[in-house]
Amino acid sequence: MAVDIDWRRMFQSTKAMLLRRGQSAQDADDLMQDAYLRLRRFSKEHHVENPEALFMTTAFNLSIDAHRARRSRGDEVQPEDVELVDPQPDIEAGVLGRECLRRMDVCLGRLSDRTRQMVLEYHLEGLTYDEIAARHGLNTSTVHHQVSKAIFRMAGWMHGWYP
Repeated sequence: MAVDIDWRRMFQSTKAMLLRRGQSAQDADDLMQDAYLRLRRFSKEHHVENPEALFMTTAFNLSIDAHRARRSRGDEVQPEDVELVDPQPDIEAGVLGRECLRRMDVCLGRLSDRTRQMVLEYHLEGLTYDEIAARHGLNTSTVHHQVSKAIFRMAGWMHGWYP
């Protein structure tokens, strides 16, 4: 096999061809590795005039074989069978979510400063009742009672609003 092959360019152009044919990047890499091994094996026994062309052709043919194998196993998905789902919430859910946050903010504002701080420390910062009690110099059961009572009140204030 010729020594003056620009392997980098050859791999890049072959990978680009495989990607255009619908192969994933990982599958394209696997096909190129297989094509390279076949080229090396073949070149040990035969004189290869144009190794770049043989490599590209081998990779191309391997991609066809892989496509046929996926189709025969039923792994191939047709574009018309794919249902695209937008991960973004619809407009109505976004509006309701923002309104819920505004109302929640109003409810939090109705709590005393200390109680609001404890609720936020528990639910947003993830502190335990013991940690909150130590921060505020209170008994753990007092913190538990204050936070539970505040959440119950807020649920009552929010009741009937959000579907």
